[in-house]
Amino acid sequence: MNEEIAQELNKLANSEGKTLYSLINEMGSRAVEAKRRGFDLEGAVRAKQLLQTARKSRMVLVNQDLWYFASSLASRTSKNKWLKLVRNSAQWQSSVFLNGANESALVESLRNLIGDFFWDCTELRLEPGQSRQDLELTAIFVPEMPLDHTHVVFKALEVMLNVQGYVAIDSVVKPGYLNISFKKLGDRLSVKRD
Repeated sequence: MNEEIAQELNKLANSEGKTLYSLINEMGSRAVEAKRRGFDLEGAVRAKQLLQTARKSRMVLVNQDLWYFASSLASRTSKNKWLKLVRNSAQWQSSVFLNGANESALVESLRNLIGDFFWDCTELRLEPGQSRQDLELTAIFVPEMPLDHTHVVFKALEVMLNVQGYVAIDSVVKPGYLNISFKKLGDRLSVKRD
């Protein structure tokens, strides 16, 4: 074992009032339990970080049917206000979760964002468009996703990529299905705070 790691573990054990042996035994049993549940410790740490980030971001977990109903109802009854809220949230999410350092970093961070927060997305394709800098996004969601809510997801993704310097040039929006072509315009846009 690396001497620095051993010293850190010893400090950790002492701070928790445990012996080094009991701390390592506890860590080992947690690793075995994680493996039994189908993920490794790195996945467990990532999941914990994701939940902490989501909680700090004022996100909540909600039943899919309730969310679809509420989103669709908000779209129909107060469309402008609802889309403004979606836009503001998408701008913020883009600056927090997306890495626009280059196209491959952006694509990877967008894949992670959709995988982490859009659990109803059953298939995602993100590919270069006609130009290597352009993007083609296809997202297939569960068939229960109503058209009103699919439009909301379209708007959120559009705004997230607008912040990164992309504009939607073509799209197909059907219930539970999105295909969007994005063209790279230039630099990242600054996020306007209301």
